[in-house]
Amino acid sequence: MLNLWGTGNTFVWLLIRAALLFLPALTANSAPLVMRNILRKRRFTPVDGGRTFLDGRRVFGDNKSWEGVAAGTITGTVVGAIYSAITGYSLWIVYGFLMGLGAMMGDLLNSFLKRRLNLEPGDPFIPFDQLSFLYVAYLFTLPLNELEGVIKPYDLLIATYLVLVLHPLTNLVAYWMKMKDNPW
Repeated sequence: MLNLWGTGNTFVWLLIRAALLFLPALTANSAPLVMRNILRKRRFTPVDGGRTFLDGRRVFGDNKSWEGVAAGTITGTVVGAIYSAITGYSLWIVYGFLMGLGAMMGDLLNSFLKRRLNLEPGDPFIPFDQLSFLYVAYLFTLPLNELEGVIKPYDLLIATYLVLVLHPLTNLVAYWMKMKDNPW
């Protein structure tokens, strides 16, 4: 069974539980930025291949690369593998993979919507910038959640609040570290 996290009900425990359950998505979401900064000189392959949509705008833009999608998916899978090593339950690897891939698809969806609204890469798109990766990651894990019942509705609600607080803070830190061009 995937229920590694017990049944504690204190507020702090609920915060920790939500953070741990969504950690594969949270780390996946930051992985492309970290990878891009580590490999600064490398040229990346845009997911959309430079193609435009029916409206004449890029589908996703240059900032969404196959390398970033891979980095995020792999990072989520690694977190799942760590959970699996701790618990001895291999389904955590699948969970991490689905969370990582879902987070990347949510980020692509967000980018797609921003291009349709004529927003530039890096322009704020609140609250979608903060939540698209989280909710799509959750949707990707629904079949597994139906099977195992890991994520409770309150976990998603708490993770939403955590992300709404942490996302702007981590972006500000990345800006101060010169990893991002803007603080949002």
